[in-house]
Amino acid sequence: MSTHLPEPISPSKSRVYQALIERFDLLLRAKYPLIYIVTAEEEPVEEILTEVALQSSPSRRILFWDIARGWSDNNADKGSVMAALSRIAQRDKLTKDGDNVLYVLRDLHPILKYPHNERHIAIIRELKNLSRDLKRDRRAIALTSHTLEIPAELTEEVTAIDFPLAAITEIEYLIKQKISANKLNLSNLAWEQLVKACQGLSRTRIQRVLAKAIAEKEEVNDSDIDAVLAEKQQAIRQTGILEFFTV
Repeated sequence: MSTHLPEPISPSKSRVYQALIERFDLLLRAKYPLIYIVTAEEEPVEEILTEVALQSSPSRRILFWDIARGWSDNNADKGSVMAALSRIAQRDKLTKDGDNVLYVLRDLHPILKYPHNERHIAIIRELKNLSRDLKRDRRAIALTSHTLEIPAELTEEVTAIDFPLAAITEIEYLIKQKISANKLNLSNLAWEQLVKACQGLSRTRIQRVLAKAIAEKEEVNDSDIDAVLAEKQQAIRQTGILEFFTV
């Protein structure tokens, strides 16, 4: 079983993401070797990184790795971060375009949080080695995690980016993609209020509350503004903020 890969995004979705695509593309063209992306939403990040790789000139190959499933192309190096880094260090001899690859490594934060653990010291050292090596060609490493953990040894090598929540344009796109026009029973004012209510929610939560509305009454209407606000209250409780006020 291969590691989950993001599906190619549509031209309309690419336009919604264009500012983010350009931002990441600039970092790659400037040869930033280690990019740490902080996000609880892997899927949109990986969609954007895939699009960045495709839009590069020449295009880059993109490979994903996680400790449970290994590499996305061959499932190799499961359970071993050092083995995964070794593939990168060897200039990826498994591919014909080994000097032109974006490697996406998921969830290394438990290792980065404890850099002086004897099992982690070599990993931190190898990341530092690779940060120097990758500047010499068109390769780069993107680290993705829900939390930021950068050990002192890597502060000069790592560029950290907080992946933003959906902006208004993307929220409008998500709603229209999720709900067909004949099931959007909203006045103009209610539409604006719904979009505004969705601000601050993850893309996953926005899609979930819309799916619930369709399951319950087969349409999205004015009453779902309150449902979105309730979802926001739930999100706030889960992230540790004590109170939420509606106005």
